[in-house]
Amino acid sequence: MKGKIWYIAFLLLLPTLILAEDDISWEAINPGEMDFPRASVDNLFTPLVNPSLLGTGHSSGLGWAHTFSDEAFRNHYWFFANLGDFSYSYEYDRDPILDKSFNYHTLATGGELFPRHILPNLYGGLNYRWKNNKFNEGAFRTAFTYRPNALASIAFNWDNPHKDSPAYHSSVALRPFAFVPSIKDYRLELSADIDYNKKDGEYKFNEPVIGLNTQIVDGIKLGASYNLDTETTWLNFSLNVGNVSLGSTGVVNSDDYIAVPYIHLTEKSFPPFLGIKDKKWYSMKLEGPIQTYKSPKFVINKIRIYEDKVKSIEEVKDLLKQAKEDPAIEGILLQNPASTGSFALQQEFTDAIKDFKESGKKVVFYYDNIAGGNYIFASSVADAIYLNPMGMVDLRGLSITSPYFKELLDSLGIDVLNFRSHKYKDAGNMFSETEMTEAEREAYDSLLQSIYEQILITIQEGRGSKLKFSVEETIDNGPYFEAQNALNAGLIDGIIFADELNGILKQQFGFSAQEKELTDYVDYTWSYPKETPIAVIYACGNIVMGKGTPGTKIAAETTVDLIRKARQDPKYKGIILRVDSGGGSAQASDMILRELELAQTVNKKPVVVSMSGTAASGGYYISCGADRIIAEPSTITGSIGVIGIVFTYPRLYDKIGINWSTVKKGAHADFGATYRDWTDEEKQILNNTIESTYDRFIGVVASGRKNLTREQVDAVAQGRVWTGAQAKENGLIDDLGGLDKALQHMQELTKARGKLILEDATTSKTGFSMNLNFNIGGLMTNNKITPDPFASKYKELYEKWSDYQNESVLMLCPVSLNEMKF
Repeated sequence: MKGKIWYIAFLLLLPTLILAEDDISWEAINPGEMDFPRASVDNLFTPLVNPSLLGTGHSSGLGWAHTFSDEAFRNHYWFFANLGDFSYSYEYDRDPILDKSFNYHTLATGGELFPRHILPNLYGGLNYRWKNNKFNEGAFRTAFTYRPNALASIAFNWDNPHKDSPAYHSSVALRPFAFVPSIKDYRLELSADIDYNKKDGEYKFNEPVIGLNTQIVDGIKLGASYNLDTETTWLNFSLNVGNVSLGSTGVVNSDDYIAVPYIHLTEKSFPPFLGIKDKKWYSMKLEGPIQTYKSPKFVINKIRIYEDKVKSIEEVKDLLKQAKEDPAIEGILLQNPASTGSFALQQEFTDAIKDFKESGKKVVFYYDNIAGGNYIFASSVADAIYLNPMGMVDLRGLSITSPYFKELLDSLGIDVLNFRSHKYKDAGNMFSETEMTEAEREAYDSLLQSIYEQILITIQEGRGSKLKFSVEETIDNGPYFEAQNALNAGLIDGIIFADELNGILKQQFGFSAQEKELTDYVDYTWSYPKETPIAVIYACGNIVMGKGTPGTKIAAETTVDLIRKARQDPKYKGIILRVDSGGGSAQASDMILRELELAQTVNKKPVVVSMSGTAASGGYYISCGADRIIAEPSTITGSIGVIGIVFTYPRLYDKIGINWSTVKKGAHADFGATYRDWTDEEKQILNNTIESTYDRFIGVVASGRKNLTREQVDAVAQGRVWTGAQAKENGLIDDLGGLDKALQHMQELTKARGKLILEDATTSKTGFSMNLNFNIGGLMTNNKITPDPFASKYKELYEKWSDYQNESVLMLCPVSLNEMKF
C-alpha cells in the first residue's frame, strides 16, 4: 500500500519534475495568476481563477493544496471551502528570506446571472482577496463567462487591486468534438487567453497563452499551456475517482519550476474511473404511499413539514430517470414497494419503469406478500419476481362494494331527500337506497369491465409467456395463499428469503452489489437550452368553497388565486392543471373554470389538463374548457351530472322530545329547514336548480369540447362514469397518458423553441421545508390490524360530506377509488 501511495505521488508531480532544474530561484505563487484556461477551469482553484464558474458546481467541496519546489514541500499551503455558489479559501505563506508569515483570505461567489428562461449560460462572479488583517486593502476580481453553445466558452476577468491599476483578462475555450455525437465533447478542449494590463506606465496587450486540456478517458485529466509572453509552461494533471480528485498543477520554464499538488474532496462524483464499473443494483426504497401530489403534512406559519416516506409520482419518476442515466447502475431492486393511490398512477409509474428499461437495464421485485394491485404493476415490468416462502399473492380480480344506510337512517328517524339530474348520478344513493340500483350496477359493471380488460392486457404483455394458464384463468384461480402455488402458476420466479437476494441477483444477473442512494455526477455540459417555464397547478381532493391547503382540497378561493398568479406571471407560457378529484361544490367548480378561461382569453396562455386517478363530475367540470385533456386509460372521469342531498330530522326530534316553533316573514323564509318535512314546492325549487345546473354543465362541456355538439355531450353525460379509455372513445378527452404526455401537448400549443420546464405553482416557495423520517399517523394506529370496512367507510363519508355541509347543489362522482378492490 505504501508503495502505491508513493507511486501516485510521483505521477502527480511528474508533469513538473520532468522539466525541473536543480538550481532554481523560488518566488511566491498565486494559483489565481497561473495560466489556467479561464474560460474552462473546473477544479479546486476555480474561485481564485474565474469565480463566475462557481455556478457550474464543479469546484464544490473541500480541498488542500501545497507548494512543492526545489524537490521539497515548502511552508506554503491553501485550504478551500467551496460551498456551491460561495467559497472561502485560506492561504498561508512563510517567507524564508524575510522570516515572516503571511495569511491570505479570499471570499468568492458566482453563478448564473439570469434564469434560463431569460438568458441561459451567462455566469457572473467576483472574489475579494486580502492579506493578514488588512481587509480594507484587498483586491477585487470580477468575472463573466458566457457559453452560447456546446462548442465555445468565453470569459472576461477584471482585476481591481488596492491602489493599483486595473488589469483585464479575456479567454476563449473550444470543444472541437462538440458536434461529433460519437465522442464526448469534454474529451478535448483548446484555449487561448490574453491579458491587457499596465506596464511601464501604459496599457498593453500581452502575448497570448495557448492551452490544451484532455480527458481521453474518464478519470484522468491532462492539461498544458504555453505563455508566449513569459515563455513559461503550465501543466496540470489529475486523477479523479469517486468524490476525490488528486492532482498537481505547476509552472515551468528553462531554469525554474513550481508545483502545487492538491487534493479535492468533491461534492459531486466523477464518472466511473476509466469507464470501469461493477454491475450494481439500485435498491429503490418506496416505503410510503405514492401520490399525485405531495402536500405538507403540517404548515406552521411559513414552515412546511412533509412526511419523508410519502413520495409524489413525479419524485419517483425523477429517481428512475436518474437511475437510467447513472453509468454505475445496471438494474433496480424494488423490495416491498408501496402501492400507488390509484390504478391510473400505477400506469404512469409503469410507463416510467418501461422508459428505464429501454436503456437495457433490469428490474427485479421482492415481496413478503403481494397485493393484487402491486402484482399487476410488478408483472408488467419485472424481469424477475421473488416471494418470501410464507408469502402470498393476493390476486383475485376487481370489485366495487358500497354500504347503504337508508334502513339505519330510517331507524334513527332521519329522512333523506336525494335530488339527482339522472339515474346514473348516484353519489347520494348510499343514503337514500337500501341496496345497489340497477343503474348503479350497470355503471359500475361498465367501469370495472374497462379496467379489467386493461389489467388482462397489462399482465399478458409483461408475464403472459411465463403463466401456466391464461391471465383470466390465473386470476380466477386466485388468491394464492401459498407461495408454492404461485410459483407453480408462473406468477413468480422464485421463493427465497430476503437475505438470499444478493446471492440470487449475482447468480441470475451477475450483479455484485446494491446501492441505496443514487450518485450525483459532475455534469460537464457547457451550454443548456433556453427554458420555457410551464406552471403546474395540482388540483387534488374535494372541490369546496373558501380557502384550503393546496394538494389536500381544491378550495375555490385558494385555487383561483393560484391560477391568477400563474396566468399573470409573464414567465409562464402555459398552465397545466393536474386534476385528481371526484368533484364537489358546483359553485366552486364554476369559479375555478372561470379563472382558467381568463388565462386562455385575457392572457393568451394555453391550458392543458392532466387527469390523475379521478377527474369526474366537478373534477371534469374544471377540466372541460382546457385546450387539451389528457388522462390515463384507467382514470375515472365523466360523471357529468348534478345532485343535491338533504337530510331532514322531524322524526328524530319527535323521538327525542324536541319541538320546534317558527315565526317568519316571507313565504320561503325557512327554506331548507331540517326540523320539518319539505313541502312539494320546496322540493320542486331544488329540482329546478338541479336541472338548470345540469343544463349549464352540458353547455359548458359543449363549449369546451369543440369536437362534440350539445346533444352528443348529453348522450355521454347523464351522470355516467367512464374510464379514460372510454372517455377517449366518446370524445371527452384528447389523449391517453400522464404528465409527460400533457407536456408534449403543451409543447405543440406553445410552439416554444426552448425546453419546456414544469414548475410547481401550487405550494408557496416562501419560508422553508423539512421532512420527517417517520409516519406521524403510524404512531397512533396499529398498521397490522386491518380496519373494519364499515368504520373506514364512515370515516371517508364524514370527511367528504363535512366539506359540503353548506352546499345544496353538488357535482360529485359516485365512485371512490377506495371502494375499488384489486
